[in-house]
Amino acid sequence: MHFALATMAKRDKGTLRAALAKHRARSHQRAEEKRKAAVGQASKAVAAIPPKKRAVMPFAPDDSVLLVGEGNFSFTLALLSPPHNHPPHQILATSYDTEAEVYEKYPDARAIIAQIRAKAGLHADRILAFGVDAGALHKCEAVTGNRKDDSHRWSKVWFGFPHVGAGHKDEQRNVLANQLMLLRFLVSIAPYLTQGRAPAYVTGKARRSSDDEDEDEDEDNPAGHRHAGEDEFLSEHTIWRPLSPPMRQGSVLITIRNTPPYTLWNVPMLGKKLRSVFGPIAASAPPPPKGTFMPTLADVDRAGAEYVVWRSFEFDPQMWKGYSHRRTVGFVEGLSTSNNEDLLRRPTPPSASKPQGRHVGTGECRTFELALR
Repeated sequence: MHFALATMAKRDKGTLRAALAKHRARSHQRAEEKRKAAVGQASKAVAAIPPKKRAVMPFAPDDSVLLVGEGNFSFTLALLSPPHNHPPHQILATSYDTEAEVYEKYPDARAIIAQIRAKAGLHADRILAFGVDAGALHKCEAVTGNRKDDSHRWSKVWFGFPHVGAGHKDEQRNVLANQLMLLRFLVSIAPYLTQGRAPAYVTGKARRSSDDEDEDEDEDNPAGHRHAGEDEFLSEHTIWRPLSPPMRQGSVLITIRNTPPYTLWNVPMLGKKLRSVFGPIAASAPPPPKGTFMPTLADVDRAGAEYVVWRSFEFDPQMWKGYSHRRTVGFVEGLSTSNNEDLLRRPTPPSASKPQGRHVGTGECRTFELALR
């Protein structure tokens, strides 16, 4: 009997050990399955995050750059300063306001403009122009040049965050007013863009003629140029040089918030269908201030103002050290920001009932680059 009990105990112990081993094996298998599932989910999450695109530097060091609609001129200062160090003789920055109005609207503008003129050195008297209507550039000698053998041409023209600032409460009237402003600008600038071959970043791929023009450019220096170093910048500062436009096709850069109501302006459409939409928009938009120059269809045809979209890309204000966005109406306490928080903040997601475009409502700022056909 003792033998039988011992045998049973040994058998039970063996069964227990087997059950325990089996339990451990199952536990290990479950843990391994959980680990693999977690790794798989993490991999999917990483794969779902789009790779961060490199910032696009739209200006090559030899570009002749015209900036229109400047506010406090901080973008001009950022373009002149490291790491960009754009040559001062290749820049003209303009404002719709007079110099006195700029100082009144933007408290920080006086110090910024003083820095610009100091950096411009011998070019200080021709790097800035005030009282310039972006829709009537032919009236500004600093833009056009003062004689036939000194006609100015611009290879890059940047209109950053344009807005009429009229305060139209009706959204449709607001959209039309800003569309008309941009149409006037596109007609006005057309005769003063450089001519020649398109840049390498355009000729390296087929020009887009479809509506799907909003593809990002991955290259951080698409024109294939290096930026000026400090020594070169100092020589530009101390030696007077004439404006020297490059021999390539010029383009227009329009930067807006990529969220309604700005996306309702439909910048690509305005450029590509300028002639057909100019009349209806001009007839429907609120009348501009008295004395505003208004081009005719004959002016549109004479200027050859029909555009194609070369590309669009995200505008990163953090790429421009010292740049501080300002509203057309001036610095508004409690509304304006000092470090571009208004450009960087993400808006409330758009209503699902409103169809949105590919990039609309992401909270980014977007630059559209257009060139004449």
